[in-house]
Amino acid sequence: MASRIELSIASITVVLLAGSILFLPWKLMLGAIVAIPAAVCFLSRPREALLAVFGCRVLVDLFHWVPLNVGGLNMLEAFGGGVAALAAVLFFVELRRVEKTPGFMVLALYLCVLVVAAGRSGEVRDAAEILAKYISPLLLMFLVSSYMNTRQARQRFIMVITGAGLISLSVSCYHLFAGQMQMHLRQGYYRLVGGYANLHNHALFLLVLNVLLFYWLTQLKQPKHKIAALLVQVAALMCLYSTYVRTALTGFVVFLIVFLYLEKRYELLSVAVLAAIALVVTNESLQDRFSDIVAVFGTGDSLGSKRTLGSGRFGIWTSSFQEFMKQPPADIVLGLGLGGHYEMTDMYADLYRSKEKSENLDSHNDYLSLLYQLGPIALVCYLSLQVTVLRIGMQLHRRARDLWTRRWARFMVALTCVTFVTNSLSNSFIQRVTAAWLFWGGVGVLFACWREERSIWESERAGVLVDFPATGPPKAA
Repeated sequence: MASRIELSIASITVVLLAGSILFLPWKLMLGAIVAIPAAVCFLSRPREALLAVFGCRVLVDLFHWVPLNVGGLNMLEAFGGGVAALAAVLFFVELRRVEKTPGFMVLALYLCVLVVAAGRSGEVRDAAEILAKYISPLLLMFLVSSYMNTRQARQRFIMVITGAGLISLSVSCYHLFAGQMQMHLRQGYYRLVGGYANLHNHALFLLVLNVLLFYWLTQLKQPKHKIAALLVQVAALMCLYSTYVRTALTGFVVFLIVFLYLEKRYELLSVAVLAAIALVVTNESLQDRFSDIVAVFGTGDSLGSKRTLGSGRFGIWTSSFQEFMKQPPADIVLGLGLGGHYEMTDMYADLYRSKEKSENLDSHNDYLSLLYQLGPIALVCYLSLQVTVLRIGMQLHRRARDLWTRRWARFMVALTCVTFVTNSLSNSFIQRVTAAWLFWGGVGVLFACWREERSIWESERAGVLVDFPATGPPKAA
């Protein structure tokens, strides 16, 4: 028998859907038909809903071509904004539960600064889009840490993301072998965009997928499973390489070094390093792509002005920071508001475009973008959350009783190092929504593991005997 609450929710849903059919345009009616039941499911069955929204987030980027606008929002914006709103509602409903998660007070301060920045923004629509982009990954992280409260649920969460990623990878492989690269010449290279509208979104997703696949590869025991996983890994690496996005390639190398070191697989680490060196030495394309690094530290000027190195990053960073420090003290402390980071790059962009501003130039550094929009307080909060992930990860790496937890802790420490590097080099795990969701969703799994392990440590300190095999604790009822 359904409870009274469930019957009430069902009745309200029927009334709202009936009203949408009678009074709303067909696009809004279609949105209501999808959104209202989805909202009810999200609030009533949050664990299953979190699995669904993360799996859909991986796949929804592939449908950028669908010409569906609801209330002025395309499908990707509507999905991201809707999930952000529902996550905010559930977050405050479960406030007593989520406030026990590491980093909660830092997040609360970050959200306060974010609200102030939204109020200081000029363009309401752009501010709302950026607000949803910045807030949703962190809110979802706390919800994942609260609802994935068994090892079985956490493993299922990771498997859903990996499974959805394999669907996206199959699309990328299709485009790779169908010759898509011959149609996308950018900065002198033919590149693989896959099923994405944006090359860098594709590359950052492939980075996350490749590290996930490598994680699974190191955990498999049976030879036939390892061979199958290795073939998938090779296909994913081929697609990643074919994007020629330096940030993503650098991130994968950073992950391998940190993860294999923590796993104490020193022989495999040595082989990987030697293979990477051999690839760079023998591959002229890679040498050309990364030649800017040598030029930055060189004394000569053989490649032209250093301000143009790294697709202009060196010049963008220096000139935009100088421009930011010229702002009034209130703007330096509180930021320029959401979207204000574009104003800091105008001076550099005007050197390479006409006087009329035709498009915005991003700062190509997630931390600078955050600083310019929200100010140093928010930047410190965000970095503090990343440091918290490292601290919790290393703690679980050394002390966790559960073998799976120790392995996931090592994975998240390595991935957090990747985010530090890639956020510093480009628009990565802050500006790009799918990558941000996947990273902070993984952090939520880590924090859920920490909560479970902490209860064991506290019981042991109290003199209560807690013991279970290395395969993990008993599953919750």
